[in-house]
Amino acid sequence: MSIKRVFRTCLFILVALLLLSGCVSNTTGNNSSGIKAGVGVDLTHKTITLGILSPFSGPVAAPVGVPLARGVEVFFKAVNAQGGIDGFKVNLSEKDSQYDPQLQVQLYNQIHNQVLMIADSLGTPTTFAIKDLAAADHMLVSAATLSSALAHEKYLILVGTPYRLQVENAFDYVVNKLGVKNPATGIIYQNDEYGQDGLTGYNEAVAAYGLNSVATAAYGATDKDFTAQVSLMKAKGAKYVFLTSVPAATAGIIGTAAALGYSPQWILQSPAFSTLLLGVPQLVPLLSKCWIVAQGATWGDTSKPGMVQMLADVAKFAPDQKPDGFFEFGYTESKVTYAILKKALDNQDITRDGMLKAFESLKSVDLGGLLPPVTYGSSADPNARVPTRDNTVYIIDPTQPTAIKDLSGDFTGTAALQSKF
Repeated sequence: MSIKRVFRTCLFILVALLLLSGCVSNTTGNNSSGIKAGVGVDLTHKTITLGILSPFSGPVAAPVGVPLARGVEVFFKAVNAQGGIDGFKVNLSEKDSQYDPQLQVQLYNQIHNQVLMIADSLGTPTTFAIKDLAAADHMLVSAATLSSALAHEKYLILVGTPYRLQVENAFDYVVNKLGVKNPATGIIYQNDEYGQDGLTGYNEAVAAYGLNSVATAAYGATDKDFTAQVSLMKAKGAKYVFLTSVPAATAGIIGTAAALGYSPQWILQSPAFSTLLLGVPQLVPLLSKCWIVAQGATWGDTSKPGMVQMLADVAKFAPDQKPDGFFEFGYTESKVTYAILKKALDNQDITRDGMLKAFESLKSVDLGGLLPPVTYGSSADPNARVPTRDNTVYIIDPTQPTAIKDLSGDFTGTAALQSKF
């Protein structure tokens, strides 16, 4: 046997012995502490990598995607500055989805073998595009969407009241709190999964509250002209028109209506408004008459301990951040992610299966008043995966920190309370 062959054989045996003895480090599996770890977890350096799939470019980026992802970033910067979660620091792998479902799938496939879970998947159609892939990977996805259909998905995490119930609560406010009986109503909705959830809630509200539904109209996600939809609402005499839209479409719809001399009471789904719209002077007086259905603490409300902490973290890690509801949502949803990670670490199992077990055993998470406490149960019961059912109806008011003012107080309408998933 040649000297080179002997050397290679000895080297192979040495490496094998090192592996068997545990001297060669492994970033996953079990370590001396007994923690079971999987994809996205580095036990040697004590890091956990999470993914963010959000639009950082395109029309949804500035009003929604960028501030929401920044909320996630600031939350985990603050966690890391305090020593992490049981000593584990959290890293984020962020990708620009451009609010494009096909691109979302490509980006998911790029990072799915590198991250423990998705900490922020923004958008209903984009999250729908990856839900089956995530299920196949046993990967939890924190959905920055409130589509009620996702309550049926084992690995999807909702944070807040679903769109469908937002619509129902809006019309409970009109009928039961304002006392308007048989109002003439309509809805303009984006023609995708997001819009369909709003339409489902609208149809349930029509039946529950005796609404006089005079018109429904859809628009495409890339549409720029809303003349047909607005003209239909005007011709049919809709007095209350719900918008399941994104901010750019909201501006187009309301601007078109003003040009046509039509001014119903607009009621906006929570993602339909962004404070950036108030940067267009012509829109300010039009938007100031609109209602928006949302929930949670108003920016600067220091009676909520979660707000106190968020403002402190903003001052330290994002001092240029202006009041923004989407930033607040990203920060708040990260509290649920933190709770899952902490529970998994307490269980000494930070594999993907361990994360699911941790999630399903949480039961309730206190969000410090940023949102009401959220509750979760087994994926076998979709109703147990609806974290909250309450909302507040606000009026857009540019003088307020996040440009909204409480009209209704926090409440849960009769239809939303009884709705089954």
